[in-house]
Amino acid sequence: MLEVVNFPFIMQFIKTYKDQNFIYFLTEYVKGLELYDVIRIINLLNTQESQFYIGSMILAIEYLHMQGVIYRDLKPENIMIDHTVKPS
Repeated sequence: MLEVVNFPFIMQFIKTYKDQNFIYFLTEYVKGLELYDVIRIINLLNTQESQFYIGSMILAIEYLHMQGVIYRDLKPENIMIDHTVKPS
């Protein structure tokens, strides 16, 4: 499934590796923080920030649905915020 996803707001999958005990997923490196950490650091997002993050998530989920994928693990810990966003 990860191989067919190609959207700017979704981390890119590169390749898998396997040894006798584990399967490894090589993905794009995203420098930044989880949304959970951003919320914890600044305690609350303002209206403009909230609208931006929610809009970005809606676009990503809409793309996944158009690909026939249902994403069931949407939570702040799984949303990455780019390093250029500086918490206040």
